Amino acid sequence: MAFKPSSLIEYALLAIPLYLFAISPLLRIFFPDVASSTTSSYQSFERTDSLIIPDDTLQCPPHSYATHIAHHEPLVIYVENFLSDAEAEHLVALAEKSYQLSTVFTGEAESFDPKIRNSSKALLARDDVVRCIEQRAREFQGWRKDVYIERLWAQKYEAGGHYTYHYDWSGDLSHRSGGRLSTFMVYLSADCEGGGTKFPRLGKPGEGKWCEFVDCEAKDEDGEGEGVVFKPRKGAAVYWENFRPDGRGYEETWHAGLPVKSGTKIGLNIWSWWQPGYSEALNRLETEREAKTSPDEL
Repeated sequence: MAFKPSSLIEYALLAIPLYLFAISPLLRIFFPDVASSTTSSYQSFERTDSLIIPDDTLQCPPHSYATHIAHHEPLVIYVENFLSDAEAEHLVALAEKSYQLSTVFTGEAESFDPKIRNSSKALLARDDVVRCIEQRAREFQGWRKDVYIERLWAQKYEAGGHYTYHYDWSGDLSHRSGGRLSTFMVYLSADCEGGGTKFPRLGKPGEGKWCEFVDCEAKDEDGEGEGVVFKPRKGAAVYWENFRPDGRGYEETWHAGLPVKSGTKIGLNIWSWWQPGYSEALNRLETEREAKTSPDEL
C-alpha cells in the first residue's frame, strides 16, 4: 500500500494530544527527575524562612577553636570551644521560654513518639549572637556555593531523654534538588550523666588525648556495635558530612543521642542545606515584586 504524506500529518496530530494528556503525565509520575530535567531548579520555587541568606556585611567578634579529625571518610571533626561559655549560656537562656515537644516525621505525618525521640526543641530568635554563630558555621565549611545554614534549634534532653538511631540525610543528591549536606551537633549544656552522641558504624579515633572527647570505656549495650561515643561537653561540637562526592549518603553517619541517665543535656543543631539556584530565585522574585509594585512609567 502506498504511503500518503497526509497520513503522517494525521498521525502527528493524533500524537500531540496523546503526549500532552497521557504520556507526559505518566512521565512526571514515574520519572519525575527526567520529566523536570529541562526546567530550572527553582521553576516551582517557594521561599522558606528555614534557610538563612548570608549577610556579608555582618561584623562578628573574633573567636578561636581547636579542631580534631576523628574520621576522614566520612569527614567527622571534633571541635573544642566551638562556642564560648558566654555564647552557650546566652543560647540556653534564649531558648528557655520557647520549648515544645520534639516530633518525628513518618512519611507525610508528623507526630510525637517518645520511643523514637524524647526531647523538647526551641527555635532560636536570630539576634546578633545567633547570626554570628550561623556565620561561623558557614565559614567553618569554606563558604560553600549553594549551601545555606538552616534556622538554629536548641534541643533539651532531661532524664530518660534520647533520640534513637537515624540519618540526617535522605535520598541521593543526584536525584534531588536539595539536601542536608552537613551537621553540627553542638553542646550548650552538659550537666548530665549519659547523653553521648553515638556513631555505631565508626571506629574509635584513638586513645590517650581522644579519651577527653570520646567515651573510651563505651560498650555495645544496644546491639548496634561499639562504634564511637562523643561525650557532651559544654561549648564543643561534632561536625560531619552527610553525603559522598557522588551524592550518595554516608551510611556510616547512622547515629543516636544516647539516653540521659540523670541531669539535663541541651544541644544545638546546625544543619547546612544544599539548594542550587536558591539565591538567584530570591533575587528574581524580588525583582518581579518590585516591578509589580512600582508605578507605571509614562
